[in-house]
Amino acid sequence: MNRSEAREGAALIAITRRGVEAALQVASGLPQARVFALASRSGDWDGADAAVTWIDPPLSAHVENILARHDPVIFFAALGATVRLIAPYLKDKREDPAILAVDEGHRFVLPVVSGHRGGANLWAEKVADWLEAQAVITTASDVMGLLPLDILGREWGFVVEAEPATLTRMAGHMVDGGPLALVQECGSREWRKTYEPFPEHVQSLERWEDADPEKYRGLLWISRDSIPEKMRGLWEGRLVVYRPPWDHAMALGLGCDRGTSVATVAAGLERLLREHHVHVGAIKVLASIDLKQDEAALLALAKRLDKEMVFYSAAELATIAVPHPSAQVQRHVGTPSVAEAAAIRTADGTMADLVVEKFCHLGDDGKNCTMALARMSEVACERWGRERGALFLVGLGPGDHGQLTQRARTVLGEVDCIVGYKTYLKLLGELTRGKEIVGSGMRQELDRCMEACRRAAAGQRVALVSSGDVGVYGMAGPALEMLFASGLLDRVRLEIIPGITALVSAASRLGAPLTHDFAAISLSDLLTPWKIIETRLEAAAKGDFVTALYNPKSGKRTTQIERAREIFLHFRAAKTPVALVTSAYRDQESIILTDLEQMNTHPIGMQTTVIIGNCTTFIRDGWMVTPRGYGEKYDFNAKARGGGGDGDGGVDS
Repeated sequence: MNRSEAREGAALIAITRRGVEAALQVASGLPQARVFALASRSGDWDGADAAVTWIDPPLSAHVENILARHDPVIFFAALGATVRLIAPYLKDKREDPAILAVDEGHRFVLPVVSGHRGGANLWAEKVADWLEAQAVITTASDVMGLLPLDILGREWGFVVEAEPATLTRMAGHMVDGGPLALVQECGSREWRKTYEPFPEHVQSLERWEDADPEKYRGLLWISRDSIPEKMRGLWEGRLVVYRPPWDHAMALGLGCDRGTSVATVAAGLERLLREHHVHVGAIKVLASIDLKQDEAALLALAKRLDKEMVFYSAAELATIAVPHPSAQVQRHVGTPSVAEAAAIRTADGTMADLVVEKFCHLGDDGKNCTMALARMSEVACERWGRERGALFLVGLGPGDHGQLTQRARTVLGEVDCIVGYKTYLKLLGELTRGKEIVGSGMRQELDRCMEACRRAAAGQRVALVSSGDVGVYGMAGPALEMLFASGLLDRVRLEIIPGITALVSAASRLGAPLTHDFAAISLSDLLTPWKIIETRLEAAAKGDFVTALYNPKSGKRTTQIERAREIFLHFRAAKTPVALVTSAYRDQESIILTDLEQMNTHPIGMQTTVIIGNCTTFIRDGWMVTPRGYGEKYDFNAKARGGGGDGDGGVDS
């Protein structure tokens, strides 16, 4: 729960045509992103009406609303123009969204506001990667490789406690080399790997009592304990406290008045987490009384947290000993406790396992909600504490990084593990840096699917990759079948990311061979009986479809392509244009233009896509074209031939 939750997704503000193009490119990799551009420019742009929100000038009239509603906000404009537009509406670095500026040449991405707290520096790195630009980071701690005191340990759930003036003063000492003492009493120590060895002026100590106030300018204290009065006196104005989340998995017990709003329950949980220094990630399961199975606010909270919610009968909850039983609750629902009892029951614990006892919150709607947190036992952790992993089925396109979609790049950068065929993993190159890689060979598709599904069900974020599009002769089908058969689907968040298919990649190298109806057929009979493949070849040939043949030939399969040619020669002329495209967009790319009669005299392999034209397909000046019929209805001065009228168009027109 952070400041961005009150805002919608990213806003990308473009002023020029080039800016709109770049904004659309970046937006394709960001869920819920909106592109804003001036309506006065809409006449210059015929390709983005559905994807762009056109706003009336002046732009300055819209900036306040955009900043209030979106995070991050990316301006495709000069830095000076960006500063002038946002200046009247900046409030505080704890509230302002991340704001970035991208120059007109798309060479540089600059974090303008909220570099650390708002994540603008991280956004700049991502956007720069997507645009093949350079992120220009100016935050002192980043540039000098120092500890960023305002966000120290944030990725591990640390919450900073310090007056803004104190934090600013300590950050100044960090940059200027003033001696600082650091004491960590609890919490993950993984954050240290990024910064160790620490700068010489930052001394790591075992106990805060070992820090000499005369020697050090400030104390950085990582602890869940209350601040001792002695510490407060010695380090007044020089103390920065970091509160790590609880390391234990926890069960959240919930109760509320009938009809309580989602906002009240969410605000109550945010208060509880803040006041008790608990990270939301520690919550593994939610629980309540079965009378609340239809309580919209509780169900919505479980969905927002992406956690399971369980319910117990009043009789079962009444058997649980709690520290704060209530006779009033007993009269109303038949048990003296709901929140505490549900938390303890789900945690498989006792009163001693309550980390947060009965916590009450009165909402703006006048409704009450109660909560309690209990530390889960090993048995409960095994049942409820397993993280819900994510499985991303990713299409890699032809293999060239420039043809990889923005969403695919984003996912590959965020997952823990990438699973795929070894050849495809090699194509990813530096995109696999820092990831666990699981590669296997040909005919091990089911092994890859099982490994990816198993890891995702165990809580990992896993990308299962295929070349081309993952749903076109790719891994999406077997992965889904395996999830259904294994019953793992409810334990995995699934997303399918499309890619440019081999068919489309090949066609783009040839010209326009697919402008009219076409079919795609795989000649591999490993999984599909050859008789069925023959039937489909005959139907495509007889129907005069432009036909793309996948998997046309391998070291062991050599006769299928011969039989396919025979079938097409039965229905089409020997001079029908044929294209053989091998490894499109890769270093080994090969393009051969031939005809149906001569096609098998040329090299054909598993990486070849064969495109057989229809009766109207022609080759001219090295380009392969299948007319759709425009030439019969229009001349190419855009005038309709006699009778004319509107074309039939279609979604691709």
